[in-house]
Amino acid sequence: MRKIKAAARGTARKPMSLLSAAVAAALLAGVAVPAFAQSADAGQVGDPSSWHDDEFNADWGLAAIGADYAYARGLSGKGIRLGIFDSGSGLDHPEFAGKNNHALTIADMLEDGSRCTNTTILGGPGACFSSVGDQVAIDYVGYNANVPENIRRIIESGPYVQAGASYNTHGTHVAGTMVANRDGSGTQGVAYAADITAAKLFFNSASEWRRTSRGYSVVDLAPQLGPSDGAIQDMYAQMNADGVRAINHSWGLSNEPSAALMDLYYADEGTREYLDIFAQGSRDSGLIQVWAAGNTSSVIATPAQSPIAGLYATLPRAFPDIEKYWLSVVNVNEDLVLSNRSNRCGLSAEWCVAAPGSDIASTVYGDDSSLEAHTTVDADGNIILDVTKSEPDYGYGYMSGTSMAAPHVTGALALLMERFPYLDNAQIRDVLLTTATDIGAPGVDDIYGWGLINLKKAIEGPGLLRVDTDVVMNQRAGGTKVWEGNAWDDWSNDIGGPGRLTKSGIGWLRLSGDNSFAGADVAQGILELTGDNHFTANLKVNGGVLMLNGSVTGTDLDIDSGMAVVNGVQHGGSTRVGVNGFLGGNGTLSDTRVEGTIAPGNSIGKLTIDGNYVQAAGSTYVAEILPPSTSDALQVNGTATLEGGTLKMVLTSGEYALGNHYVLLSATGGITGTFDALDTSAVSPFLGFKVGYAANGISVDVGRGQSLASAATTPNQRAAGAAVDTLAIGQGLTQPLVQLFPAQAMAALDQLSGELHASALAVRAESSRRLRDLALGRAASGQDAFTAQSDATGYAAWVDAGHVGGHLDGDGNAARAEYSGNSTLVGAEYGFDSGWRIGVMGGSGRNDLNVRDRASKARIDSTTGGLYAGKAWGGLGLRGGLTWSKDDLSTHRKVAFTGVQDQAHADYKADTAQGFVELAYRLDAGAWGWEPYAQFAQLRVDGKRFAEEGGVSALAGKAGDMRTDLATAGLRFGVDLKGTGQEQSWLSLRGGLAYRHAGGDRLPSATVAWQGGDAFAVQGTPLAKDSTVLDAGIAARLSPRVLLEIGYSGQWSGQARDDAANARLSVQF
Repeated sequence: MRKIKAAARGTARKPMSLLSAAVAAALLAGVAVPAFAQSADAGQVGDPSSWHDDEFNADWGLAAIGADYAYARGLSGKGIRLGIFDSGSGLDHPEFAGKNNHALTIADMLEDGSRCTNTTILGGPGACFSSVGDQVAIDYVGYNANVPENIRRIIESGPYVQAGASYNTHGTHVAGTMVANRDGSGTQGVAYAADITAAKLFFNSASEWRRTSRGYSVVDLAPQLGPSDGAIQDMYAQMNADGVRAINHSWGLSNEPSAALMDLYYADEGTREYLDIFAQGSRDSGLIQVWAAGNTSSVIATPAQSPIAGLYATLPRAFPDIEKYWLSVVNVNEDLVLSNRSNRCGLSAEWCVAAPGSDIASTVYGDDSSLEAHTTVDADGNIILDVTKSEPDYGYGYMSGTSMAAPHVTGALALLMERFPYLDNAQIRDVLLTTATDIGAPGVDDIYGWGLINLKKAIEGPGLLRVDTDVVMNQRAGGTKVWEGNAWDDWSNDIGGPGRLTKSGIGWLRLSGDNSFAGADVAQGILELTGDNHFTANLKVNGGVLMLNGSVTGTDLDIDSGMAVVNGVQHGGSTRVGVNGFLGGNGTLSDTRVEGTIAPGNSIGKLTIDGNYVQAAGSTYVAEILPPSTSDALQVNGTATLEGGTLKMVLTSGEYALGNHYVLLSATGGITGTFDALDTSAVSPFLGFKVGYAANGISVDVGRGQSLASAATTPNQRAAGAAVDTLAIGQGLTQPLVQLFPAQAMAALDQLSGELHASALAVRAESSRRLRDLALGRAASGQDAFTAQSDATGYAAWVDAGHVGGHLDGDGNAARAEYSGNSTLVGAEYGFDSGWRIGVMGGSGRNDLNVRDRASKARIDSTTGGLYAGKAWGGLGLRGGLTWSKDDLSTHRKVAFTGVQDQAHADYKADTAQGFVELAYRLDAGAWGWEPYAQFAQLRVDGKRFAEEGGVSALAGKAGDMRTDLATAGLRFGVDLKGTGQEQSWLSLRGGLAYRHAGGDRLPSATVAWQGGDAFAVQGTPLAKDSTVLDAGIAARLSPRVLLEIGYSGQWSGQARDDAANARLSVQF
């Protein structure tokens, strides 16, 4: 019911199990201590030999395990945390500086529930175990009083255990082999950039030379203290919580049992309960445990005669479930032969490897350390070791044993954990096992197990799949990328074994070796095969992507879901594409049945079936075509049977002309059956495809599909589409338009329609308002109290500058038209004694029109003239006039869609004229004046012929004529202001509000045609039917005969808005 208790180089506490008191734990090494001094020599990525500086060469084991190849791949163990359970590791040694190292505190639980804090009592009623991982154990040897001086002198001058205190530097040496810095001095660890978490197994010890019945010998003063079950459990819990991925155990039993006795221990209930603590440490978080196999007490003649690996190293024999987390390590010398002091793998062979462990240089507390201690016994009988001085000297030393071999393996695991961040710990261990160099009998043998660890090979992936292996690749490979392409990692080893590979995770894994394991399942991401593969079971795709760029022989390919891209060759076997599967590529397959989707090529390409082919009902053949005659193709070197299915057409680049012919399938053994359906949903509906079946081939021919006009949603689109439908293929517009899908085609027809020419008519009509308002305003001059203050008879002249801007909203057919312009007008007039005022006017202006949604714009330059007249009979006023404009139009249209990049422009002339009359009645009330009025105007906007210059989109035609009637009724008002004592008003504020209705022609149009095509009519942006008119202004008399007026006039509606501002100066002569 009791576990093994460990004690350094001594006996264990009396066990309460089948383990006898003679079976004690011991550190598995011997030691000598020299000093080292080197200079740093930085290695280079990609050059293994550049790492061979003095520091590297100080440990011959680094080159023996191929660590230089790992370093040349950019690996150092960075980011990996290792653990050590040993005699205490001197992490204050400079070789561990700069790391994120941790030291664990473990202790026995006392009867009162507290933790032991003892650091000095070695034996007696107060003795209990506690330790801190970075405090090196101290061993003290003294003299009993019964040893006379002459014997002491003999001891001190001979090859005997010397009296005094010494550091148990074993754990420091082991830790240095694992992780010592590469800093240009001394030695370096295998994983020199890794971090370490240290726990301490051994308590301080004390012994003395004593005269016994058999002579003089060294006798322990107290049994070696070791941790309780709970303390060991706590150690594992802390290691796992700290993120330790592999822990090194360079200790075992001083007398390891034989196979028969070992099995008795494993079967003993109490011993098994204790050993299960070690097993549970791995079960909890997948912790890898590396165990020294053990050393012999004497030289062994041949490796075959060496004892078997020890109890702890062989523990999976008792608990098979932990085998995937366990490693047993034997020691080879520089000749790569089992050391004559090393145990062999024995019963642990299936999880055993060999590593360098003879004459290994690493970190120690050196001979120049200053350490003083003595023992006392207190009143309670406690044996106390009192350390009075501890000043370690940091040095380097040689040690030999499986204790030194094990940390080479633990450090190598850290490099592989960095190299393969997407593999779990057990999978990393298998990479190390299966890439080892076989140095004994072929295969796994009981001396060397799998062989000498080989990092040069291990960094290229596993050598075998020992068990079914799920690779969850959600991270890219660690270290330097040395392969071509976009793969996240490339396993270049030839991988065999009875295991099956499952590829999970989003990453891309390439296998570039010649593989022979038990097939693969592709669940996620990408699995690429580039070598010559002879799998012993099928390849199955269940959601990811299989890329076959090499070959498979005698292997079935099942694509249940996901995708297979075959650019290599399948020799023998067969291929089945399930309902949710997808097959593509340019390679060669054997007999193939498609129940899902096949798309030959990688884009355009040819897939060869070296056998018979079946297209099942419900399946899909996706065919990409490229004009004029290239397409995906399926070459069947056997029979092709079509049980139905759908042929789906997919276009690539280029234009597809009527009459293009594409061969999609050829079968040397003949074709039977047809497709059930033709899917052209991925193709413009304006193209039509006809499938042709022959004895040995299937082809498609391109023809016309749906008419453009039938897809139109607006009158302009329909008119333009109908015109395009009649164009010859060679005209230049039809071919690119029929490649487009309806939404794209309709947008293109909007650009092509030329509605700008029609919308320009409406803008010219809208801009005429400024001329009309100016003429009527001048005709009314002198009919109100303010303008009548000067002599209204005689000659007058004026000049007016104005700006106009606005928009006409689109109506769902034509697009919104925006305009902005300026004009300057002058006039002269004469006031007769009879009350009539007659005037003439003229000037010029410019309007810029922009139809943004059609990428169209125009400039309209106008030269204007006009006549006006007015008379008042008391409050009643009558006014009227005529204006006309000569308009020069310069239009520019951009046409841009797939297949056409064009610009068209035209210059042409047109005329605008209007006549208008207004009747008003003036009411005055003190300074205020009110004038209700009614107005009628008729506009005549004439269109002219034009011919655009440009490419295939250029139009020729004529803008239509517009005859529009405008009826307006409203109220004007104003107030005249004058200062105190002034007889005349010098300032007048004015405003107005009116309603306007447009009748007659409100919708402008133009008739246009492309070269070689039929004429069609397009409509522009309409004039608003009903509008609100707003006026505001101020007039100031600068002198009795000079008047300055500033005004605003707006015309607003739900469909349009026009804003005008002007400034006018008039002079009465």
